Amino acid sequence: MKKKIPLQVLETIEPFVNKNGKSFEAINPNDFLLKFIDKDDKSDFYFNVEQYKMDQGFLLLVDLKPKSRQTTENRRTWIKAEALEAVFGSWIELLEGYAKVKTVFDDPILEAFAEEYYTEFEIIDEEADVKPFSVKQILMLDSHLENIQKKIEKYKTEENAVEIEQIKIDTIELRNNLSKKSKKWVIKQLSKVWAQIAKQGPTLIKEFLSETKKLVVKEGIKFILEKGVEIIN
Repeated sequence: MKKKIPLQVLETIEPFVNKNGKSFEAINPNDFLLKFIDKDDKSDFYFNVEQYKMDQGFLLLVDLKPKSRQTTENRRTWIKAEALEAVFGSWIELLEGYAKVKTVFDDPILEAFAEEYYTEFEIIDEEADVKPFSVKQILMLDSHLENIQKKIEKYKTEENAVEIEQIKIDTIELRNNLSKKSKKWVIKQLSKVWAQIAKQGPTLIKEFLSETKKLVVKEGIKFILEKGVEIIN
């Protein structure tokens, strides 16, 4: 496939291949040259490099959303190849602006729990933004998530029905992506699921997030699983 594309094009987009950041991630481009999405799973923001052409210079067709601070609409336009880094950088600045701004839509309690859990994991791997977990680690994580998915329903009440359903949805999505996403993405999403559970109170924390169970998950991720640690449901 790559030998159907001019080398100049491949060399231009090479610095962006598998590029990931705090607020965005690269995904399979399919028929495009590059595809990035906002890491916020409730966002539809994206940055795509769709085509190239050599017409009065080297041009790239870019489609990005949002296009500016004044609107959430997309912009699809041809740009000079040398402008790609600047245009992409402007898009990242918009995502970071959304991450920093405080609004009534934010849930500081969930954010605090998610941050607490995320900082408990020490992923030193320099390629954690790109590489997935090992097969053994994926199976260990899947076992933990399967336990949540199966048992969370019994804690549903009229008051928390929406929240419990969201935990199930997010847990299923995470299980479906354990072997498709990077280590950091998985831990970020796991931290969000744990945060949602923690917000439901001590009963669910004791059921799913006791220190022993968290330790098994965390140490399993750090390869202790290979030393014979059993998975605790």
